[in-house]
Amino acid sequence: MTMKLEVNGVQYENFESASCEIRLDALSNTFSFEAVAAEGEPLPFKGGDPCKVLVDDELVLTGSIEIIEVNYNASDHRIFVQGRDKTGDLLDSTLNPIPDIRAPITLKSLVEKVLTQINLDIDVIDEVSPEIFNKAEDIASPEAGDNAFKFLEKYSRKRQVLLTSDADGNIVIATNSGESVSGAIQHIIGAGDNNVLASSFSFDTTGRYNIYRFASQLNPVALNAAGETDLATVVNQSGGASDPNVRIGRQLILVSEAPSSDSPSESRAQWEADIRRARGLVYAATVSGYRVDNTDDSSDLWQVNKIYQIIDDYLGKQERMLCNSVTYTLDLTTGQQTSLGFVDETTYTLSLSKPLTSETASSVI
Repeated sequence: MTMKLEVNGVQYENFESASCEIRLDALSNTFSFEAVAAEGEPLPFKGGDPCKVLVDDELVLTGSIEIIEVNYNASDHRIFVQGRDKTGDLLDSTLNPIPDIRAPITLKSLVEKVLTQINLDIDVIDEVSPEIFNKAEDIASPEAGDNAFKFLEKYSRKRQVLLTSDADGNIVIATNSGESVSGAIQHIIGAGDNNVLASSFSFDTTGRYNIYRFASQLNPVALNAAGETDLATVVNQSGGASDPNVRIGRQLILVSEAPSSDSPSESRAQWEADIRRARGLVYAATVSGYRVDNTDDSSDLWQVNKIYQIIDDYLGKQERMLCNSVTYTLDLTTGQQTSLGFVDETTYTLSLSKPLTSETASSVI
């Protein structure tokens, strides 16, 4: 098992250290490699070179080298390279107005229009097919100088989906896959087949609330497509959700990122509650190697957006959890390891209590 960096079709290995982080809740994945260069050998690659990262000969990231640092003296010549997958360019880029954005439009089409403007040649893979934006939801062109990803993120949040990336560097419109796999995290006291080297668990309620409420208003232009309605309806678009596991007396009122009607505001409130719950309950574990053994004697790389069984006697945990982050590492001292982050099994699904009705909302807010 090893980690390789492929640059311009040539694979490099035997690094002193390497790391590649894959996250479900972040658009762009990252990598870094450090090596000692042979004396007299020229630097084999340069900043901006396209590259791929392979873990145990499986592709996990496609992107570019963004940073190269070289330090040398009479006896040592060290090279450090760092970069992101192809979606990193979307995170960095800013936009001009896009005149042909108009509803009805899918989130995938919206992302593709942004990619076309910044001339970024990557595909958009829609695994969710969220509801199409209608004319009453006011899909607005970005302002000049708006960050490309932030512009798209406000609309992905309206549809309660994630914008993430795959091994080829494509954008993926995703949500909780719901896919359970047979591999497990195991630390049973006295067992001989444990795979956990270290683990931790945190439960933080400081960012969670009992009541969530999103307020918005319909844009007058979009309102023309919404049919007859009164002024109170126009300016009082709102929706709420509750987290019953948080004590009463904690509420969060937010203004929606973009104009919307009652129903999207309710869904957006649920999504906010779900995300905050995920960030407040995290289990982390470090295991040896890059693969998890399945019950059928096969093995797979540890992957995000899969549900694994957690059995950890030291922390008193025995439940299924969703893998939210995977970091493959290589080090001359510790060898090959994988650090994993897990969140509640139902994270990134609309799994909390039902939306607040207008009557319930008015009584609690």
